[in-house]
Amino acid sequence: MTLGVAIATTWCGVSLLGAQTTGERKDSQVWGLQGLRAGYCVRFLLEPRLASRQLRDGFRLLRADQDSTIHPAIRRMIQTQPEFASWAPSSVCFYFTDAVQVGRRRVVEKDARRYQMIAAWILGTQEPKTGGRRDIVVDMYASRSTLRRAAEAARVRLEDAHSVVADRADTTFDIYNVKLERTVLAWHGRPTGDSTRVERPIQESWSVPGLRAGAWTARLAMSPMWSRPLVGSLTVQGKGDLAKALKASPIRFVGPLYRGGGGELRLSR
Repeated sequence: MTLGVAIATTWCGVSLLGAQTTGERKDSQVWGLQGLRAGYCVRFLLEPRLASRQLRDGFRLLRADQDSTIHPAIRRMIQTQPEFASWAPSSVCFYFTDAVQVGRRRVVEKDARRYQMIAAWILGTQEPKTGGRRDIVVDMYASRSTLRRAAEAARVRLEDAHSVVADRADTTFDIYNVKLERTVLAWHGRPTGDSTRVERPIQESWSVPGLRAGAWTARLAMSPMWSRPLVGSLTVQGKGDLAKALKASPIRFVGPLYRGGGGELRLSR
């Protein structure tokens, strides 16, 4: 359960999103994702009937043909198969890091070869008041009980996850096996082409389920150092909602792979 290639990174501790303004709510926290060893997303489309079951608080589904950020591979697919244009864009994103800073608590393993994995199932939506883009986080997951306990103390729910990774430096396929509740995702593949330096942070706006109170408004900013395309195959098993959604999708696209750098998740309500 180790990543064979450890990426040496330095976390500068500087906020990627800047200080809070006086108009922001006092109930807020910042999570630091420190030392990104690997990060990638599984991108797919969710059938509207299934997607509507995940909606809450007046949010509306975003159609795939309305998503300006959708991956080009999926955009080409809905152009040739317009019957899927009304389906909702969705993704499951995984971040394998050296440590996660939850408020004042830094969650890290004693064995430097071990990692923290945090994942999120995200559904493309529009918020009810302004109609602007704010995606719903259906579920968030963590692979370490210490991280889940730290999140619970911070009033954020992280579901249990299990991961086994074989990330090799040679040309053989890497293996990422992840179990998210009743869904098992097995990715067998490898990076291809040249590494590309990531010039701008990857920023997203989410609504995240909370514990003992309403949802959090969350802003994710990731600043990886490098990205590379991926080639390989994804296998989906299980009978959970996520497994059903992935199996029903006309396309499942994995990548790119990000390495190095770090990021932060700022939550407020």
